[in-house]
Amino acid sequence: MPSGPIDPDGTSGAADAAPSGLAQLDALARVVRQVGALLEENEGLADEVLRVYEQLNLIFQLTQKFAGLTNLVQIEKVLVQSLGELLAAETVSVVRPDGAGRHYDIADRAGRPRRIGDWRDPPLMSAVRQVRESRTVSVLPHRGVNLLAGSLVRREDAIDVVLVARPPAAREFTSGDLLLLEAVLAFGGPILGNTELHEQLRAMSVETTRALVAAIDKKDRYTSGHSERVGLLATLAGRELGLSGADLTLLEWTALLHDVGKIGVPEEILNKPGALTAEEFAIIKRHPDMGCEILAPIASFRQVLDAVRFHHENPDGTGYPLGLTRDEIPLFARIIHVVDVFDALSTARSYRKAYTVDGALQIIREEAGTKLDADAVAAFLRALEAFRRRRPERFARLYPSQQEVACGSP
Repeated sequence: MPSGPIDPDGTSGAADAAPSGLAQLDALARVVRQVGALLEENEGLADEVLRVYEQLNLIFQLTQKFAGLTNLVQIEKVLVQSLGELLAAETVSVVRPDGAGRHYDIADRAGRPRRIGDWRDPPLMSAVRQVRESRTVSVLPHRGVNLLAGSLVRREDAIDVVLVARPPAAREFTSGDLLLLEAVLAFGGPILGNTELHEQLRAMSVETTRALVAAIDKKDRYTSGHSERVGLLATLAGRELGLSGADLTLLEWTALLHDVGKIGVPEEILNKPGALTAEEFAIIKRHPDMGCEILAPIASFRQVLDAVRFHHENPDGTGYPLGLTRDEIPLFARIIHVVDVFDALSTARSYRKAYTVDGALQIIREEAGTKLDADAVAAFLRALEAFRRRRPERFARLYPSQQEVACGSP
């Protein structure tokens, strides 16, 4: 029985398959020969296709490298390092409109930028201004160095100039190099501009939030600056626990806002000298829930709600408002709880004097694993020790009347 379909004339269609395949191969060969002839007639077309491919490939690679980056300096570093490697540059410099900027040595794999120094001279700076004003890419003469310059438009009022330098013995820049630089800068400029705008908006938001929590802290004359200190130390402890980027930013916001619910607590309770009654303490214990209610309608704060609500929960289940235990408590809440307790102990209250830092740390160590999360305590102790060692003046301003810190493992 034939394996292929039967034609009306009784023959198998498979019998014609081989000739048909050969015909297709022959047709494909003709197309290849025609394309080859066209490329021979116009070698520039092949070069142009290659340049476009290189540009698209670089843009794709940059897109992958930029993914997850939110820091302006990091994005600039990736952009510059990629440009330097692709264009076989020795150095790449980014010159701001005011003449300041950063100077990257591409051979330095760490990518540590240096300030642009005395290598600048008036003729070069004049050429840089022309590139900025014309928004072009061009080769600039400069003391025998192969120098390529292009405008990097972050915003309409913020146009940098990127200088790509090769050593004198290297090959000169080609028109393809100019096109490549132009494409990359056109791609990277808006990304840098948007990142800068985002950082500015974030800074404005943080400052507004700090003003809000400072006003709340002032309701209790004994806790002025409390939320600001907790925000700082919680962020340092979070970094010790391996948090970075967006998580650290979110932790900072959460720590700043952790006591926002106290705006609903009467000042006579917050400032009462002496011990609170059971009824008064019950009102105080409502502030995490009230903070959650205050922040819930704001979409940007929804990620911080659980940490705000549960920052007084204890690993042994004796905390409030729900009596959660260990891993039931969000990580941010565990970190903030440790710092909150330390700051409360280290500052005076209406009913007691402040503990020394050493005394506060001793209590923190004793309560690790029961009232306080052990991992968060260990991270906080490391962070506090490093902060005290590296920034003694700032630490002294935060806790001016305290003795020398003696940190260690719990």
